[in-house]
Amino acid sequence: MNSLDSTEIPDNDAQIQTYATKKNLTVQRTDKGLYYVITTPNPNGKKAQIGDEVEFMFKLYNLNDEFLDSTRKDSAVYYQFTNQYLFLPGLQDGIGLMREGEKATLLVPYNLAYGNQAVGDKLPAYSPVRFDVTFLRSRTEDEQIDEYIKRAKLTNVEKTASGLRFVKTKTVPSAAAPNTGQNLQISYSGKLLRGLTPFDSGLTDKVVGQTKFVPGFEEGLARLNVGEKAIIILPSSLAYGTAGAQNPPNSGRYVIPPYAPIVFEIELVSAR
Repeated sequence: MNSLDSTEIPDNDAQIQTYATKKNLTVQRTDKGLYYVITTPNPNGKKAQIGDEVEFMFKLYNLNDEFLDSTRKDSAVYYQFTNQYLFLPGLQDGIGLMREGEKATLLVPYNLAYGNQAVGDKLPAYSPVRFDVTFLRSRTEDEQIDEYIKRAKLTNVEKTASGLRFVKTKTVPSAAAPNTGQNLQISYSGKLLRGLTPFDSGLTDKVVGQTKFVPGFEEGLARLNVGEKAIIILPSSLAYGTAGAQNPPNSGRYVIPPYAPIVFEIELVSAR
């Protein structure tokens, strides 16, 4: 979205108003210029709160009603709902106006959509778009973690006082607990709860008594003897918190979104 042209905004506004009139849409306009109408209301549904995971489906059109994109018929998409834009600003703001179970039409100016980037041959740069959105559910971090445990079929899950979930998957009762000053070798693999591939994995080391990792990883590791393995599920407060993790730093490219719980498989390989 480099070099956005503010002179295009009034033209987008006019296009959207003309389109809404043509389609008999009784829309409201936000301060940022997003036009919306709730087409299927659910006044008793809850709104997403900052830190929730939102689940929704959409269809995307240009203002000539040409189809551009959609979620698959049999699946939704999931995002962390934060006070930073992790997906298109107009779409994220629109979902923030909706309640669970509602459907809405969002008419989004270019500066809240795809900016100065063309999308295929049906959406030139600086174009407004239409999203038809169904907001299915929002989940707190605890609900996300509980659903992950169920999906992964984990049993004997311990929840510690800090909120860490801990499952020992390999026990070596005869193994020694590490001593202060020893150097630990640790095998690990970390994923988002819906991640198909690790955001990080490999071998690393740490000196007992020195803090090196995020709090949840440190807590889970401290529960292992040499040779043991565990799955640990970290709420964001024990991981990367409200900032998340970007790669490269300050690039806006989130490897771990803000408020995202994460899961690690860890093994304490050796202590020397």
